[in-house]
Amino acid sequence: MHHTAAALSSSPNHHDDSDHHDDGHHEDHDDDGHHDDSHHDDHPDDHHDDGQHDNEADSHGYLQRTGYRIPGPRAGLHSNNKLDSLLNNLHHTGTNSRKKTKTPDAFQIGFPMRTNYMYGKVKMTLLHEIFALTLCLWIKGGAGPGLGTPFSYSVPGQANELVLIEWGNNPMELLVDDKAVTLPLSISDGKWHHVCVTWSTRDGEWEAYQDGVKRGSGENLSAWHPIKPGGVFILGQEQDTLGGRFDATQAFMGDISDLQMWANVLTAHDIYSLASCNSHLSGDVITWSENVVELHGGVTKYPFDPCH
Repeated sequence: MHHTAAALSSSPNHHDDSDHHDDGHHEDHDDDGHHDDSHHDDHPDDHHDDGQHDNEADSHGYLQRTGYRIPGPRAGLHSNNKLDSLLNNLHHTGTNSRKKTKTPDAFQIGFPMRTNYMYGKVKMTLLHEIFALTLCLWIKGGAGPGLGTPFSYSVPGQANELVLIEWGNNPMELLVDDKAVTLPLSISDGKWHHVCVTWSTRDGEWEAYQDGVKRGSGENLSAWHPIKPGGVFILGQEQDTLGGRFDATQAFMGDISDLQMWANVLTAHDIYSLASCNSHLSGDVITWSENVVELHGGVTKYPFDPCH
């Protein structure tokens, strides 16, 4: 059974669950907004990792306890002004208009086997819908078939809002709003590769880069559908409901480093510079940082600099 729209959208109850839980969490956070800051640095739920394989229950606890962020005067990591300016300047922002940043946290995370309980949780989320994006990461695949799911973003009502997946013997795919395109990438040789995908709601334009070189592009991928806010970013697992219900057959096996996400389309020059280690830019949606990526279920972490 294929994993795309037909397979995953055939379970309306999952989406209903997501909507129901989301409503509750909005109320929780409206009442307890002063807890936001503490969740950013504290990890009180580490003891849930050992032996806790019930993804759904685990994820629901997470939504109550940690950085599930909703629009509000104190919520989140970005100011409204910064996001407004990003939304007004989505396409092909050159390097010169963005400040180059210091070297990122140099570490890799590893998924030594396919499970339904090993995952990384990104303690950031979107506060507003976005109309374009670039997702870049260094990736080294484990034994096949298929890399699995290095990255997924689910929102209330749509588990597959943004997903990068290579499932079974199928090629790598990019899903936006549960619509899929095939990416002409070949990264299953067990070596490190730099991968970037870009997407814009304008005509649903997309691009796929491998090691700094554009390998493919197209359009009509969920055109005019903005990426919704208030969701959950997961590394290493495909979500069938908001933040959980993982499937080991779709799990990632391998290593990931320096995953960054922007709310605009980076230029080909910027992407080549990243892949060739001539520059480093930190994402404004996701920044690769040890206090942003929360590991669960035995995911490993080692010092690593892909540009060493």
